[in-house]
Amino acid sequence: MKTYCKHSRITEPAFVRESIEKFLKGKRSRRDVNEFLSRQSDLDSLSRQIADEIGRGEYRFAPIRYFRRMEPISGKIRIIGRESIRHQIYDYVCGTALMPLFRAKVGRWQTASIPGRGIADARRAIKQWAREPSSKVFVKLDVRKCYPSISREVLKRLLSRDVGDRRLLDLTFHLIDQYAGDDGLNIGSYLSQWLANYYLSYAYHFCEQHLSKERVNRRTGETATRRLVTHMLFYMDDILLIGRSKRDLTIAVKRIRAYLHDTLRLEIHPTWNIKHVGVEPIDMVGFTFYPDHTGVRAGIFLRARRSFRRYARNPTSLRLAYRCASYYGWLKNSDSIQYRRRNNVDQIVRRARNTVAASRKKG
Repeated sequence: MKTYCKHSRITEPAFVRESIEKFLKGKRSRRDVNEFLSRQSDLDSLSRQIADEIGRGEYRFAPIRYFRRMEPISGKIRIIGRESIRHQIYDYVCGTALMPLFRAKVGRWQTASIPGRGIADARRAIKQWAREPSSKVFVKLDVRKCYPSISREVLKRLLSRDVGDRRLLDLTFHLIDQYAGDDGLNIGSYLSQWLANYYLSYAYHFCEQHLSKERVNRRTGETATRRLVTHMLFYMDDILLIGRSKRDLTIAVKRIRAYLHDTLRLEIHPTWNIKHVGVEPIDMVGFTFYPDHTGVRAGIFLRARRSFRRYARNPTSLRLAYRCASYYGWLKNSDSIQYRRRNNVDQIVRRARNTVAASRKKG
């Protein structure tokens, strides 16, 4: 069995320094990062300290602080963990060292929180799949409370099998054990995102290898193997399966649910339904996909429309300008050209971008 990360460099100050720079990229303007850098301006010295702590197995960072956050569209309450800057640096050191493992294990169509993939990659794929003649039916599955439900015992067992560096394992296990409770990962953590994708990669590869059935030709006696699904996509805890028939997808869902329950100790939300492509939209990654067009999820569209209208009435608001610039991506990447023309959305967004640019020049 192949193992990865056999000779990590986590005790080398140069490697820690590289990880710190990776962490700081795009974050230097954050208030908490600025405060940390004002106290710890010598990053080379910090790198030596952290490398020495990892070498001795004595890790120093503040406990995680937790707060509740309501999702603006779904209304779900999530418990988010806010790590100290030092803790986040440890996450980047560990995550960077584990990257060869993550690259090898995470499947091609696991797109959440993966650089170069994300929503854009998923959107392009589903848009193409929805137009294929073989795409007759689909089902969307939701792993119930994915982050809080991940078994640390199972996760550590998988890591112990796949990682060949004892010191790196000790650091990883220590970081995992800092999260509240006996099970689960921290929502909002850099390392947790990769570990969750790694954990679910076992379900992804199970789907690749075991979602098929055999059929025997009565006349010739030959056995043919046929895939139960034509396409699949994992966006963190959302799983999309596309197939040729309801019967095939029903068998596939039963196998996935059994594997998740028995092997990974995860549960699929019981309210899942197999639907026909084209009759009902594939609602995934914020878009709604039909064979002939792609729309925006209703909740996102309504919030975007509200932001455009409010900014048109108050074009000096920097907060609304940022919102308009952000929401414009949803409309630009969907078939919303008629709405944009009727409501002068492109003109509003140009003004919003000018407002943002002017504020940055002043800053």
